[in-house]
Amino acid sequence: MPQPEWEVLVREVRDLTRRVAAIEECLRVAGVRESPAMAASASEETQGWGGEAAPHPLEQAAGLLPVVGKALLGLAGAYLLRALTEGGALPNRAGVAAGILYAGGWLLWAARVPAEETLTAAVDSLTAALVLAPLLWEATVRHRAIAPATAGGTLLLFAVFGMAVSWRKNLRVVSTIATVTAVGSAAALLLGTHDVLPFTFLLLAIAAAVEASACLDHWLNERWLAAIGADMAVLLATWLVTNERGLPQSYAAIPPLWLFGAQMALLAIYLASTIVRTLLRGFSFTAFETAQAGLAFLISVSGGLSLSRTEVRLAPVMATVAVVCAAACYLVSFSRLEQRAGAGRNFYTYSTFGLLLALCGSRILFSGMAAAGAWSALAIAGIWAGGRFERLTLQVHGVIYLLLALVTSGAPQQAAAFLLGSAAWPGGNLPALLLGACAAAPAYALAVRYPQPGDSWLSDALRLAPAAAFLGLMAGTAAGGFTGVYHALAGPGASHAYCSTLRTSVIVITAVVLARLGPRLKRPELTRLVYPAMALGAYRLLTQDLYQDRKTALFLSLLVYGATLTALPRLRRTAVVEAHAR
Repeated sequence: MPQPEWEVLVREVRDLTRRVAAIEECLRVAGVRESPAMAASASEETQGWGGEAAPHPLEQAAGLLPVVGKALLGLAGAYLLRALTEGGALPNRAGVAAGILYAGGWLLWAARVPAEETLTAAVDSLTAALVLAPLLWEATVRHRAIAPATAGGTLLLFAVFGMAVSWRKNLRVVSTIATVTAVGSAAALLLGTHDVLPFTFLLLAIAAAVEASACLDHWLNERWLAAIGADMAVLLATWLVTNERGLPQSYAAIPPLWLFGAQMALLAIYLASTIVRTLLRGFSFTAFETAQAGLAFLISVSGGLSLSRTEVRLAPVMATVAVVCAAACYLVSFSRLEQRAGAGRNFYTYSTFGLLLALCGSRILFSGMAAAGAWSALAIAGIWAGGRFERLTLQVHGVIYLLLALVTSGAPQQAAAFLLGSAAWPGGNLPALLLGACAAAPAYALAVRYPQPGDSWLSDALRLAPAAAFLGLMAGTAAGGFTGVYHALAGPGASHAYCSTLRTSVIVITAVVLARLGPRLKRPELTRLVYPAMALGAYRLLTQDLYQDRKTALFLSLLVYGATLTALPRLRRTAVVEAHAR
């Protein structure tokens, strides 16, 4: 059979298409609706036969190609400026200046794009960064065409310019790329030029600009980057100056006073930013602000102390700064934040900083017994003020000061040596023992005199801690004194086995006194110490008394301890009955 002509076949297909369309029209009029699956299938068939094909992924990315092409043209312009400079058509300084202006123009162009075109703004900003960073490296490190201070100033202008031009549209990507470029280039140039101070102050200036923007609620996500750069630069400069080998010969000189200024600048930047945001703007402390403020204090204070080995004048300055900041933190906490609704986090953060700074400042000014005496005074003042003005936090801080004062002085260690060990009277640290007892006694008396309202475990702990400290120190003093009297009467060569019995007897007598006085005086914290005291007695029996050479002394220790352990429940019940009878 002969093949039909091509035109005839086309006409028949068209005729068939019209008939199918007519049938579909009739079905639509009749109310027959096609399902979504049928419609999708028909659509796919139509596209496959006579419609347009689905766009290819490369065609979907076609909008990106002009942006990338424009960036490549921008880089080509930078290379043209480089070629003109290297060929002598432009002087070195003029070529560098033209390149810097060219990078600034690209950054300005990035900020002019619509806010929704984030990708375009990012590519244009990256173009500016790729123009500026290599330019400054070659001009500063390789060709020495510009000084490190000039390079630092250029990077600072680039970062601030990026923040400024992107401020109105809140183009975070432009500001972030400008900041990253400035911080990264500063770090590279610091290591490449071995000139630390210009780029340290540059990183501090960038951190200050970012924090100033954060105070106005802009560029909050960039704070950690600028903070890391500033922290690391100050730490590196401090280590280079204070390490045992001294500053390497390849590095530019770092005057100690300039380094101290950088340390203080780091502290001032983040202290000012925190004050503005939390006190003036009313924001709550963020995790970044808490961590960075603490880190800035640590870097500045520890760095200043390291410098004070050669510059003796710096230690009192650091101590004064710490003490003044501590007083300010306490003042802000209790005068402005305690009664303000929703300021709980800020209150506890400021008060905790006050505690830590007071400890730090006093420890710099004093050492040994002098520091313990200062903290004992702070403990008594804190417990009194907290009870007098009903400030629970102040009482907590007072107890912390007390415990740190005791540990620093060595009083608990000496008391334990007398009570649980075998130290001979008067021991090696008797003045600390007496000072600790003199501090713990008024602290406990004030905690009893000014109880906090409410019946909470924290209120009980505020009385229990100084009570335990005072009783432990007094028991240790008594144990040491009794053994001293024993050796004074029996002679230096008397057996130490009976000293163990005396020490164990002091412990059990303390438990008996607590069991009697606790209910009678209605002091539950004393009653709670009865069985911990007996546990100490058991520890002493197992670790000391069982190993003595005189079995008579062991018999006496076991007799005293066992009798007391048997009689304690009855003593407590009797004391409770007598207390209720009153």
